[in-house]
Amino acid sequence: MRPMKPDKDICVKKIRIPAKKRSIPALILSPKGNTQPKTGVLWLHGGGYILGMKEMVYASRAADLVKYFGAVVVSPGYRLAPFFPYPAALDDCYDALLYMKSHAAELGIRENQLMVGGESAGGGLCASVCIKARDTGEVNIAFQMPLYPMLDDRDTESSRDNHGQVWNTRKNHIAWKLYLRGTPKGHVPAYAAPARAQDVS
Repeated sequence: MRPMKPDKDICVKKIRIPAKKRSIPALILSPKGNTQPKTGVLWLHGGGYILGMKEMVYASRAADLVKYFGAVVVSPGYRLAPFFPYPAALDDCYDALLYMKSHAAELGIRENQLMVGGESAGGGLCASVCIKARDTGEVNIAFQMPLYPMLDDRDTESSRDNHGQVWNTRKNHIAWKLYLRGTPKGHVPAYAAPARAQDVS
């Protein structure tokens, strides 16, 4: 397992992203010694919508995108469901994406080469952010990388009767209940659970 600390070959900067009467803490990871405009990656941490932190990016696949492929990664510390249910996390992640586009030159990234990725809940948020970007037309996403994403609040064949130690059916139900509290039952939007996008005609 990778350590959750910065790689010596990666530059790290802490910023606050301004957004609607609040600010979002974020980390910027960039390769050392490369001044050319680079691919920009919005990387969203996992934790089932209820746990996790922006520093998890150090142990993620996103670190390899910086170290070996020269990308610039932005990892926002989005709000978590125990205190802020949907759409808080999505709003934070989408605002971070808009910030990347509007501050592309400052961040050293190409405005037309923005990618979104994430793991677990971050994978679900990745899909949600990309759907919203498509619907608003505000950002053209070049590529998305949702890894083992949380996409569906409903049980599936692989999620029901799961008794794993790290993540299981009981924890999954608790996480979705916290994330979706306040959302009318039977009317879960696709931005909250992207798997429901296929239900929309």
